[in-house]
Amino acid sequence: MKRTLYLQMLFTINMHRTWIVADKGSEFGQRIIFKHNRAYLCTCRILRLRSLYRHGNYEKGTTWGIPEYELDKALARYRRSNISARHRLQKGASYLEAKDVDAIIETATHGLLKLELTELPLFRQ
Repeated sequence: MKRTLYLQMLFTINMHRTWIVADKGSEFGQRIIFKHNRAYLCTCRILRLRSLYRHGNYEKGTTWGIPEYELDKALARYRRSNISARHRLQKGASYLEAKDVDAIIETATHGLLKLELTELPLFRQ
């Protein structure tokens, strides 16, 4: 995943958040990836998300770590299924919308995590 798209995703999560915030975007970790019936040890960026409030079955302070590899696969699936998003993302990372990020994270976590981002950004002073 391009760095600009990754950073735009972090910015969008934090600006359109409801109950979850992007904690750390610059963390690296090792993950085991299964490809072609083999296991590979891979070092990649990990997106850390943290719940701000109690929401559904998740307590306040629950954290999730999503490896960049999963985000890449989810982004590729989302681009194949959503033609308008594909055209917008070809123009640049700044055209990434909250609904796009929500769908990418939901796909990357296999439906376990729905961000429920707002349409309008939160402005903090």
